[in-house]
Amino acid sequence: MKLGFLGPKGTFSFEAAKKYLKDGDFIEYKTISDIILGIINNEIDEGIVPIENSIQGGVTETIDTLIENNEIFVNSELTLIIRQNLMGNKKYNLNEVKELYSHPQAIAQCRNYIEKNLKNAKINYVSSTAMAAKEILKKDFCACIANLDCVEEYGLTLLDPDIQDNNFNKTRFWILSKKENDVGNKMSLIFSTKNKPGDLYKILEIFYINQINLTKIESRPAKTELGSYIFLVDLEINEKINNVLNLLKKECKYLKNLGKY
Repeated sequence: MKLGFLGPKGTFSFEAAKKYLKDGDFIEYKTISDIILGIINNEIDEGIVPIENSIQGGVTETIDTLIENNEIFVNSELTLIIRQNLMGNKKYNLNEVKELYSHPQAIAQCRNYIEKNLKNAKINYVSSTAMAAKEILKKDFCACIANLDCVEEYGLTLLDPDIQDNNFNKTRFWILSKKENDVGNKMSLIFSTKNKPGDLYKILEIFYINQINLTKIESRPAKTELGSYIFLVDLEINEKINNVLNLLKKECKYLKNLGKY
């Protein structure tokens, strides 16, 4: 099994990959889009990508790439508790840190801590928390916010653990492949309306009448014209799901079933 993840090693995506697959080949990619293209091009069997964070919301790159590629389906999901940690290439006092490196989401998740303890540090945004760890390897008086695995992975020194502002920080990951899964109690759909008055209401009414519980609904620009949107919904399946899908095909301008999981 070849599983693609958002690298480099030490990211939360890599931690999620190891949680999902105990034994396999982990293939590193630089972007979420690259992971999905890797699946399409048969470079990997599956890819693991973040889809939603409990604080920051939906991961737009994942959603947009799934909208743009019809060959990809959701096979499974897992949730990872996110713990952010401050580390450097050696032991520093917090007031000695001149620069701070991390992913924008990690910075946002630790904003109160940064303002209180690192208010004089210049913030540098990078593509992942693990990349932040690599950036500071040879930089004195610099620190990064990253997964605890980076301490061992890159030989760094832990300066302060668990610095996230919210201890209920979780990220949900999807495991994607080219094979549609037909087993599970959840399903995700991507759809667009005909952009007429009441069209979205008609679609939501289908879920209501058939007692389908929507656990998430999110909109993204259709990128065709201003005011045109595509919707992603997660739902809980019941015995009426096939009837619901048939009704949606008639009412939706576009409909994609991402599969059961």
